[in-house]
Amino acid sequence: MFGSLAKIFFQNRILFAAYFSIVLHLTFLIYSFNHSDSPYGKTLCGPNWIYADEEEEKSFSISFGKEIGDGDSEEGVESDTTAEGETGEPGADGFPKGKYEGGAWEDLVKDLESTSDLRKKFKNNLEDLIPNSGVSDSYMKRNRDYEDIIVKEVFPTVKTIHDPFRVDLKEADDNLAIHKERNRIIEEFRKGEESSPPITMTRTKEGESQPRAPLAMAKPDRQRYLDRTIKQSKEKQLDDFISKFMGYDPDKGDLSEFVRDLYYENLQRLAFQFSTDPTYFAIDYFQENLNKEDFLRQSLALLSEHLGTKVGTEILFTIENIYEIQSYALKRYFESEALLKALPADETKTLRHETLRRVIRKMNPILKEKKLRSELDVQTAYVKKRLDILDTLIKNSPKKYRWKDAYFQKGVVLWEFGKYKGDKQLLIEAIQTWSKIPSLPNEGDFLYQSIWERMEWALKDAGPIRSGDDISYQLENQLDMTIRFRRNEGMAKKNEREERLLWPKKSKKSENGN
Repeated sequence: MFGSLAKIFFQNRILFAAYFSIVLHLTFLIYSFNHSDSPYGKTLCGPNWIYADEEEEKSFSISFGKEIGDGDSEEGVESDTTAEGETGEPGADGFPKGKYEGGAWEDLVKDLESTSDLRKKFKNNLEDLIPNSGVSDSYMKRNRDYEDIIVKEVFPTVKTIHDPFRVDLKEADDNLAIHKERNRIIEEFRKGEESSPPITMTRTKEGESQPRAPLAMAKPDRQRYLDRTIKQSKEKQLDDFISKFMGYDPDKGDLSEFVRDLYYENLQRLAFQFSTDPTYFAIDYFQENLNKEDFLRQSLALLSEHLGTKVGTEILFTIENIYEIQSYALKRYFESEALLKALPADETKTLRHETLRRVIRKMNPILKEKKLRSELDVQTAYVKKRLDILDTLIKNSPKKYRWKDAYFQKGVVLWEFGKYKGDKQLLIEAIQTWSKIPSLPNEGDFLYQSIWERMEWALKDAGPIRSGDDISYQLENQLDMTIRFRRNEGMAKKNEREERLLWPKKSKKSENGN
């Protein structure tokens, strides 16, 4: 019997081989199709148009708790430069310009080329200084990234300002991929070579995440770390922070407070007025807004991972603050636009004027498309978005963590917008929002507690408020002054720290040559 089967198998061996080959190949194809996002290959994490070459596969990586930065080095200076004029100077020899012609990055490459000799064409000096302004020479002579202010995004919030915040979260990973690819092209242009490694993205599937240890790092230790790293570029600070600390538990330990400290201590900065020419202040304001672009893109992507945790709550507070500062920066934008129109052409042949001119030329079509034609348009859109962010925070904060601060800030947003518009109904909404604070749980820090206690005393003294007529002139002034005091107190502390660590003043001995 076995001999007969063997004889039949041998006589039909070619047919049997063909049959098994077909079965094996079909099995492999079906398995591959069912275990891939696409039957045609790997699906990129960002839109395909951001990639210069279809054959060159790129994506992006968020590797929490793993080394992704420049190593453990904590030495460096802000913007990774040591002298005025070094940032943005390209070494474009060997840059493959043709690769980007006709593509999504063509305009970026044109901007890079047009700014490559910017500092050679326009003078860059200090004029019309305010006597005894109190601003240190080291700040006035700081490096300013004029090229990046033109090439990158000073206003990264404008294009999506009318979208619900949930859309920003949904698109956060794709937008971060685009942001990183743009930065890679800028680096490639300025270095003249393709030196960046491929950007890959990995995500931990639900149910596969490993337990994380809580971070144990007391406030003095966190402060020493932040003091030591504040002079580094903000991109490096953020990359190092993510690689070293974001692998810890987002709900237990000190990580949530550390995220808060990183932003408010190091990444949120002050701009100082030292000249009667307002364009200096506008440039410095744009510089600080430019430096928030990377944090916004990274933090939105982090938030998509950490929404519903204490770390996610702290990130939401920082994002709301970025939108607030962006609205102030747009006010400077409109002021600069009006100033440039009023000045004679021969008075604007400076590097700062040309930078502002190019930013305005770039942003005007976008602002018109978004119907942001005035400061009122801007405030209306940005207040709506800030309230959306705070509502997202309140909805997702675990165990009502820092709800008191959230309701306090929401009331401030409503109050200040009501004052700006002269709308008593918004003032009533603000007071109604604040009235909820006493009944909220004491979960987490209440950073505005001392300020709130002063406001609460004023509100109790005023009695029931049912309409706009119940808001007296005295009450308005008391609440205004209290809110303003909160800002001034915070800026005074920040000013002292930044002067000590970033912009030291010369001592009288050194000024006298002793």
